[in-house]
Amino acid sequence: MDLIYRSALLAQVKESLSHNPIVVLQGPRQCGKTTLAREFGVPESHYFDLDDPLDQIRLEENARTTLASLSGLIIIDEVQQKPELFPLLRVMADRTERPARFLLLGSSSILLLAQVSETLAGRADLINMGGLCLEEVGGEHWKEIWIKGGFPRAFQQRADQSLKWRLNYLQQFVNRDLREIADTKMTQVQVRRLLDFLAATSGSAWNHSKAGLSIGVNYKTIQRHLEIFKAAFLIRELPVYDNNTRKRLRKAPTIYVRDSGLVHAMLQIYDHDQLLSHPALGASWEGFALEQVVRSLGLSEEQLFTWSVQSGAEIDLVFISIGKLFGVEFKNSEAPRTTRSFTMAFEELGLAAAAIVHPGSKTYELADRRWAVSIQHLERLKDLFFK
Repeated sequence: MDLIYRSALLAQVKESLSHNPIVVLQGPRQCGKTTLAREFGVPESHYFDLDDPLDQIRLEENARTTLASLSGLIIIDEVQQKPELFPLLRVMADRTERPARFLLLGSSSILLLAQVSETLAGRADLINMGGLCLEEVGGEHWKEIWIKGGFPRAFQQRADQSLKWRLNYLQQFVNRDLREIADTKMTQVQVRRLLDFLAATSGSAWNHSKAGLSIGVNYKTIQRHLEIFKAAFLIRELPVYDNNTRKRLRKAPTIYVRDSGLVHAMLQIYDHDQLLSHPALGASWEGFALEQVVRSLGLSEEQLFTWSVQSGAEIDLVFISIGKLFGVEFKNSEAPRTTRSFTMAFEELGLAAAAIVHPGSKTYELADRRWAVSIQHLERLKDLFFK
């Protein structure tokens, strides 16, 4: 497979390492963290993969002596496997001479965030990484990345092998990864049914109790596992933005499976032609386009909301940036037009600007501070919103 060079992300990590003794790069398994880290070209003596028993042994007997003997950049992969390293890393980060910098890679935000916030506070910069996005593969490949998703191995293989890889990825998550992240009382069958339920309802208002009834567990179990899935970068939750309106807000958050390729694998959608006739087409587009917009604009989890009222007005994504409120709707239409719901949301929220992201080839103005933006032109959103 050809290497897809992720220059912007690599530059971000390099910049962070120039200012911080420790940088934590976190994201789902197989999203390309190791490939990116290898771009730094460190010698093998400076690279520790804690999924590798030999590298675990290297750090078990006398980790302090081992790490203190090294200078330059040291990379520790799957660092959440060895939480006892974090107090030592704090000590090494506080050395006045700072002969070494550390790039830590991890795939569980539950385990990483606790250590970073409690043990490495003020010493580490946290960078989130996802799968491939349109900015990295090129806007002309939007159909392919929509179907296959952003995991590099899934994206770069032919359709049948890509689907097989994604199904294996899900199986490994259920059988191994989940139990490394947290203790779960749900059976593997129940976990897989919950994942299938999430895929079938991605982009919909979420109800813990309804999901629990479908799976055969109580709502607290569903609630806990959604937190685990978020920590594993599997799903994204958008809470409702409360603008103190007099109208009745819909309070339920919206849940999305982050990777569209995983959604299609769970729904057994093989290619673009099959997707076009599938009932999940609209929801699939919404989740895919949302993820691309979030990545393109560099938005953080804390900035993201959804908004809808009982009377019908709604907008899929609301986010706060530069002290202003913006909105984005996602429509699977070649040439979308403004709708009454979109206009009502724009006015009710007092949005600084808004856009409808669509699969057509053209970007054009809909009304004052409102545009229809092609999925191939997401780079224009920054200019339209923040100019």
